[in-house]
Amino acid sequence: MNEILSLISQFGPVIVFIGTFFEGEVFAIIGGFLAYRGSYPFEFIIALAFIGSFLGDLSVFLFARFWSNHRWVARWRRREKFAKAIRLVERYQAFFVIVNRYIYGLRMPGLIALGLSRISVTRFLILNLIGAGIWATLFTTIGFVFGHAIGAVFARLEVVERGVGIALAVIAVGLAGWFAWRQWGPALMQRRRGNEAD
Repeated sequence: MNEILSLISQFGPVIVFIGTFFEGEVFAIIGGFLAYRGSYPFEFIIALAFIGSFLGDLSVFLFARFWSNHRWVARWRRREKFAKAIRLVERYQAFFVIVNRYIYGLRMPGLIALGLSRISVTRFLILNLIGAGIWATLFTTIGFVFGHAIGAVFARLEVVERGVGIALAVIAVGLAGWFAWRQWGPALMQRRRGNEAD
């Protein structure tokens, strides 16, 4: 478990940036936890989560806006979640840009719906800037504030990992003994009986 934490700490900025670019909250929270541990400055992690989230949403929006006939966009348009997203976009356009990243399962169809809607690129940029800033600050702060609890979870996992390791070792020895007995046990017993008979 210490190796996993060490790996996360070593590649923390890359993990946070890529994770927030493509998806989400978990990676911003991990970043907050790394800041809590003192691996990286808190402000630096917020900035990474903000840039990742901002650029990720902007990329999907622009792709849907300028390549609306692409088969990837067309595939999303056929999904049920897209119909729900387009209804929300039409009703709450500006508000939806900010809250879309909080709605589970709607981030991607929501961004495509926004790209295909009448919202201007400039307006989306401004609202996405605000939304990404709020989102990055919120979830990075959650990771930082609950850093002690997250650390306790890792500590428990380490205890579980040791227990599992011991259990696996016992099972492995038991299986090895069983296979050894099946292979050589009958022959040994037969030889022993022969010696006793003599």
